[in-house]
Amino acid sequence: MLATSLVLVAAFLHATWNTLIKFSGERWLVIACMDTVGLVFAVPLLAMVEPPPVDIWPWLTASALAELLYRVLLIQAYRVGDLGLIYPLMRGTSPLVVLALTLLFAGESLTGQQIMGILLIPCGMACLLWQGGGGDRLPWSMLPVVALIGLCIGCYTWFDGQAVQRWGKPWDYLVWLTLFCSLPFPLIAGVTRRATFTAFWRSQWRLGLAVGVCVLLSYALVLWAMHLGSIAEAAALRELSVILVVLFGMRYLKEPFGGPRLLACGLVLAGVLVMKF
Repeated sequence: MLATSLVLVAAFLHATWNTLIKFSGERWLVIACMDTVGLVFAVPLLAMVEPPPVDIWPWLTASALAELLYRVLLIQAYRVGDLGLIYPLMRGTSPLVVLALTLLFAGESLTGQQIMGILLIPCGMACLLWQGGGGDRLPWSMLPVVALIGLCIGCYTWFDGQAVQRWGKPWDYLVWLTLFCSLPFPLIAGVTRRATFTAFWRSQWRLGLAVGVCVLLSYALVLWAMHLGSIAEAAALRELSVILVVLFGMRYLKEPFGGPRLLACGLVLAGVLVMKF
């Protein structure tokens, strides 16, 4: 029950920070500000946490690289499509990736009911390919980008789960992962766009702080949940954020809410209910 509650709160936070990034016209700078908050969190805590054991470094490195690629691709995707279309499509792919990696390599046992619930979620996402989910269609050229984002999410989720289950210290892992993930964007912004980055931070520091805190808390709660229970189930439960994002997009970004998006939300909810009850 605790793991489920943690993932549900993480889903709300994840939906919130994605909505804030989509709402901003300067998404690259918002992510740079978000990562600056991550650095402010991680650097002082390095003296208080243990360095990762040797066998954890490959998982940590792979997760950081997948996370960075995810952020770069996310900026591109949000320039083109609705939040209520891009987000569900990319998030709906990740449970399949986690499920496949779990069954193939982790030896984690899942019941038939859990697998059925996990598979319902990407089925819901497929509804969004029908007539743009009730809104504007996503250009076909962007589908590989969105699929690659989903692959990145699934991979780094599984890498993180393997790492925290092997190491048993999710908070220490979070600090080190945040450090490596948060370095590139602020570093590049400080070197190539220092004046613009500084001015943006001064005027939009509340936005950067809100996104940064949401990212950190969301990640921390999911790592804690995966440490307590099933990686595949935690990854699937987090996709409840899809429903929130569709609602946020409709409410705050004035995006359409057609029948396919309603069906997609219903299938995601059904998948979670089947998996848990």
